Amino acid sequence: MKSRARVYTLALAVVFTFALIHPGHLRSQAPRNFGSLGMPSTPFHSSASIDGTVQSIDGKLLKGIRVDLHDTSAGTIIASAYTADNGNFEFGAVPDGNYEVVAVSGTNQTSERINVASFKASVSLRLPVADVPQNSAERNSVSVAQYKVPAKAREEFSKSQEASRRSKPEEAAKHLARALEIYPDFSDALTVRAIGSLTANLPAAILDLEHAIKSDGNNSLALTVLGAAMNAQAKFDEALLYLQRSETLAPDRWQTYFELAKTNIGKNDYAASLRYLDKAVSMLAQDYSPIHLLRGRALFSMHRYAEAAGELDAYLQKEPNSPGAGTARDMRDRAQRLIAKN
Repeated sequence: MKSRARVYTLALAVVFTFALIHPGHLRSQAPRNFGSLGMPSTPFHSSASIDGTVQSIDGKLLKGIRVDLHDTSAGTIIASAYTADNGNFEFGAVPDGNYEVVAVSGTNQTSERINVASFKASVSLRLPVADVPQNSAERNSVSVAQYKVPAKAREEFSKSQEASRRSKPEEAAKHLARALEIYPDFSDALTVRAIGSLTANLPAAILDLEHAIKSDGNNSLALTVLGAAMNAQAKFDEALLYLQRSETLAPDRWQTYFELAKTNIGKNDYAASLRYLDKAVSMLAQDYSPIHLLRGRALFSMHRYAEAAGELDAYLQKEPNSPGAGTARDMRDRAQRLIAKN
């Protein structure tokens, strides 16, 4: 996991400045089919839903367990979700039909068949384990997924990383392409390629991230970057699912908390946004100016205008010519006018 973190230290910058003030500006570019990576694949036209809980055999509610929804007639997975802190999960707007709901953790799984006919159905699943130690299954799954990568693909990927460190993007891209030619399911390589194409070709980046997560469901960085892409399209509920899963797998990545702050601004939960920004700041060794911008927006929306103006000033001092500077300046001026009125 440490090597994976080192791969992306520099490459991530472009992702996490996406849509800082106006998330959703790329909405029209987004593909709607998320396939078995879940959050619903295509938009379902139904009022039915399936919810439930996942517990261990001794009754402990389990967080971060993947739950797949299988269409038994087609033999395909049509959506996936992860359990929340209270062990709950939900699939919304499910078409009428017969399904199998499958909870998976490492080599353990349990399932229940259910018929949906325009109503809300519930299931209670118990995994055949006494307990699921935090992140143990994920660590095993990650090592297995990475073990499958051929040595030649790893070598090309390492060359790509080294070329990136030497600021040789064309050489890096060449080696990255070779790595994926050798092993198209190389999750880390797919994630790097997605990061490189997020601003130029968002649909292609999302497809790469979906592929990366399908190949390695415990690639926490791919989940965070996909959450960032969902934020950029104002798909905040979907972003929240990806980001919460990433937080479960890698609770020490500041970018995940930064994206969760954006998600909660989009969902109008400004207090939660500030809490996530505090978490991000606690993990950073130096000041990151976009945090001031997000904090200013959250504080402004909470009518804490003096604090908001201070944060926006801090941002503008560091980023006077950034794409977000104009909006930040307008918001700061509005805050100052409101302060003067009071």
